[in-house]
Amino acid sequence: MDTESFDKVAEQIPLYREALLQVGTEIKDQAWDIRASLGQPLGIWGRDGPCFVGPGGLVSRAPGNSLPPVSREDLDQLFFQICGQSVYSHEEELRQGYVSLEGGCRAGVCGTAVVEAGKVKSLRDVTSLVFRIPREQRGCADCLFLAGVDFSAGVLLVGEPGSGKTTLLRDAVRSLSWGKFSPCRRVAVLDQRGELGAFGLGPGADLLRGYPRAAGMETALRCLSPEFLVCDELGKEDLPTVSRYAFAGAGLLATLHGGEEDLLRRPLAKALLETGAFQTVACLQGRQRPGQLGALFRAEAQGQGEVLLAKWEP
Repeated sequence: MDTESFDKVAEQIPLYREALLQVGTEIKDQAWDIRASLGQPLGIWGRDGPCFVGPGGLVSRAPGNSLPPVSREDLDQLFFQICGQSVYSHEEELRQGYVSLEGGCRAGVCGTAVVEAGKVKSLRDVTSLVFRIPREQRGCADCLFLAGVDFSAGVLLVGEPGSGKTTLLRDAVRSLSWGKFSPCRRVAVLDQRGELGAFGLGPGADLLRGYPRAAGMETALRCLSPEFLVCDELGKEDLPTVSRYAFAGAGLLATLHGGEEDLLRRPLAKALLETGAFQTVACLQGRQRPGQLGALFRAEAQGQGEVLLAKWEP
């Protein structure tokens, strides 16, 4: 059972550390995240559904009245704790809705957005904190290599939230870097949220933390001579950057939120494929089987806004 990942996150939640560490191993092993929401008992959500935690690690499947709710004072105290008592130092992260923790962990932050000129400037009145539990699943990307996927022609990993996109991407990077299926390759990893480098990536991986996407790619290509560029969770703001570096001499590996049925219906997915940066699209099975491959597609831009997707079996 993998309880170490859960415990690593629990250690960084000072207010509830003791109770969380006393939770049973069967719950820790299947947990996706830990949630502290205003007015609700502390929750653990995972493959087997939600459960709620009280003092001494007491667990209930229903949020009954016997479990103490997270108060405003508790939530504010916890928020300041994970910010290291300095909200200002996490200002840029908070604009994007999260706070980075140690060991590739991060906490999603929900509250009221303070908006200026159509952009989020800061957050106030925090209402919930969601602590994601990163997990290592060695070998989960082997299927891509064994299927003969050409990583140098670009690979886009597509899946719903919680389907293990980052887990699969991290394992692919590790295999390239260590030379599991070929000689060791040079991989530049843009790790904006500190999740990709959490478990060590091997001798061929160069980790660029905190760089804006475009600046990171420019730095990697100018200074690191990578064979592959890697980034997580592409958004619409990344489309010009992907277009610019689509044929820069390094294969692009990236992830995108979505599902198999969304590949050409979602404007961003269609636009990314039109750049020609991704020859292979790998769709994951879903949050019930994180890190597991569902289907592979070959993508070919046809011009005039058309993309041909062909499903293929290894």
